Amino acid sequence: MFALMRFELRKLVAQRRSLVAFLAIGLMNGLFALAFWMRNHHSGHKPVREVGGRLVGEFMNAFVYTQTILAPCVFMLFPVILSIIGCHLFAGELETGQMRLVLCRPVSRWQIILAKFGALCGYGGVMLLCLLTVSYTVSSLMFAPSGDVIIPGPMYMLERAVYILPQEVAPQRILYTYALAWPMLMSVGAMALLFSLVTRHFTSAAVLTSTVYFCSYIVSGIPLLSAIHPFMPTRYLPFWRHALLPTIPWHTIAVDAGWTAVYTAGFLLLAAGVFSNVDV
Repeated sequence: MFALMRFELRKLVAQRRSLVAFLAIGLMNGLFALAFWMRNHHSGHKPVREVGGRLVGEFMNAFVYTQTILAPCVFMLFPVILSIIGCHLFAGELETGQMRLVLCRPVSRWQIILAKFGALCGYGGVMLLCLLTVSYTVSSLMFAPSGDVIIPGPMYMLERAVYILPQEVAPQRILYTYALAWPMLMSVGAMALLFSLVTRHFTSAAVLTSTVYFCSYIVSGIPLLSAIHPFMPTRYLPFWRHALLPTIPWHTIAVDAGWTAVYTAGFLLLAAGVFSNVDV
């Protein structure tokens, strides 16, 4: 099993498309660095209305930068990348016939699924670690390396309020959010594996995974469709955002993490059922 997982990781690293995540992280940091610099240059001396007159420049620090860049990456960028990479792991190999060579080995099909899922989990973890390292390094070269963190609630799908995390707790909260975002990416990877087996076509699987993911967010934001909100996977996936509240609701995080685990296991079980009936 571990040998098979190492094999999948080597294949993943050898593919040029696996570098797209790190190119995207570099591009995002370039855009964020420019935006933060322009904001500080033009409005740094102006007060922030939501936080009692404190200046914009006070919140131009590495902690705010590192925390802010996580939201667009985890909500949008990384799920799309994982959809592409995950769908290629199965659908791409089914299309090219490479899966036949893998099945010639004395391994079961569920082991192949778990090995590919483990490779995707490792890839997602590396993306988060790279984002954390690069973002803090870049921002600390441009701004103060520490400071209070401003948390606009709507940006993180929290209550319509603005929170301030003191400098003393900010590093811990940032690490919490990056670590708790990992299970969310794991679940998206499991979804990609399922749809790649259902469609057995790389492009269709990648489009379907991204469509289901984003449509779930769209439906969850429409009050008229509130009857089905509890069944949307994205209702529970981004539980990392709760670590940004002034008092961390650990019970809520535990419940959402449990549902995320249930959805992830469900995706993998369905994938194993489909794969067992696939005539390669």
